[in-house]
Formats: sequence, C-alpha cells, structure tokens
Amino acid sequence: MDFHGIRLPDKEVVTTPGKKLSQGEHANVYEWGKDKVIKIFKASYPIELIDAEYYNALAVKQLPFKKSIPVELKKTEFGFGIVFEKAEGENLTEYISRTGDLMGAALMMAELQRSINKITLDPEKISALQTAHEVLRKKMVESSKADSSATQEMIRFLGTMKDGNSLCHGNLSIGNVYITKDGPMAMSAAGYCIGKPLYDIAKTFYLIAYTPLPGEETSENCALCGKTADMGERKEFGRYYLDAMGKTATEIGGYLSMIIAGL
Repeated sequence: MDFHGIRLPDKEVVTTPGKKLSQGEHANVYEWGKDKVIKIFKASYPIELIDAEYYNALAVKQLPFKKSIPVELKKTEFGFGIVFEKAEGENLTEYISRTGDLMGAALMMAELQRSINKITLDPEKISALQTAHEVLRKKMVESSKADSSATQEMIRFLGTMKDGNSLCHGNLSIGNVYITKDGPMAMSAAGYCIGKPLYDIAKTFYLIAYTPLPGEETSENCALCGKTADMGERKEFGRYYLDAMGKTATEIGGYLSMIIAGL
C-alpha cells in the first residue's frame, strides 16, 4: 500500500517486541531494538484506527514541531503496532509524580500546544487530516446523546461556524507529552486535525479536567470520569494551563460543550 508516495511495510511479518515501557488504555509501548520503541495496540482496538494514526503521524512528520517520529507499521505476536524513533526523557505524567510541579507541567503543555497551533495548513492539500469540525460533528452525531435537543442545537450551531487552518493535536493529555532535553514533545498521532487553536485548547483543557492526575485511584464515585479525583488539583492545573495559553473558560466554552456532547 502507498501513502503519499511512501510504501507502507508488510504487516504480515510477525516480530517480537522487547521490554514493556508503559501501559495505556488502548496500547502499550515496548522497546524495539536499541534506538526505537513500538506502540502495540490491544486486540479490541480497530485496525482502521491504527492505520489512521500511522497516516496522521506520516502527514505531520516533516512539520516543524517536536513529536514522536514514525518509522513503520509492524505485526507482532501481541498485535499490530507502530514503530517510532526512541526519545530520551520522561513522560509528563512521570514528571508530575516526581515533582508535584503542576504549574511547570502546565507551562510545558502550553509551550508544546503553541508550537503545534502556530503551523497553518491547507486542508485540501493535506487530505490525510480531517478538519476539527468534521471530528466534532462525527462525534456528536454518533454519541448516545445525538437525538437530544441540546446536541442537535450544537450540531446546527457548528454548521454556522467557520473552521480554521491551524494544526491541532486533538489529544494533548498529560500522558501524551514527553519531556526531553530539547523541550516537550508530542506523543500519539491519533487526534491530529486542522482547525482553530481554540478547539485544540478546549480539547486539552477537557483532557486535563477529565483525565486522572498521577496518584488518583479508580472508583465508581465519579459518574463523569470514573475516578476519585482531587478536583482542587485538577482545577488548579486547568487554570495554570489556560493562563499560559492566554485564554479563559468562557472563551473555550462553546467548543468544550461540543466536545462533551460527543462523548
């Protein structure tokens, strides 16, 4: 299979990964030789989403911001995976656990966010990437609340808005930021799209508010997030992040509501 003139590898060649480095909801990361890692997706994760993430990674590979560099697709004994160049450093989750420095973490997230959003693209020339509004509309139409009057109104409102032409990460959670000696680096290519920076800021804020911070324990007490959260810390982290981005909760409110409606 070819992608923008690049020959994709044969995924039928089965290989064995090395030591497990991290574990996530949909994928685990393993060593892959001395200078690479492989992100292996769980069997329940749709193969078309694995392909889409790899295509996204290729689409942004040459753009001027720090990110994990894709090498190839592979089939291993544990499932399909994407091989990336190995980076030296630590995950932002590990940084927070080690230092407790929420302000510093928020500043690094904001630095990375700005470096991504300042890149402008023509959606017609980067066909591999969806627009942010296409992503939002699809999520809302397919959500369990799609037939509600509130969601239908938001879908109509989205149709009146002009999309942007900035690169958006679309999934910039603390688990998808890696701290290197050269600064913060973006991990995961699943959410890249083209739109307004305000959408990307709202999505990152949502992930800060609803993604557990290091040390939080699983519980059924939180109907929205499934976690027993120190909401004080989350709110503090969110405030630091929005301040660093120069935005307010009111400014991101419209996009945040549409993101939540698409759950």
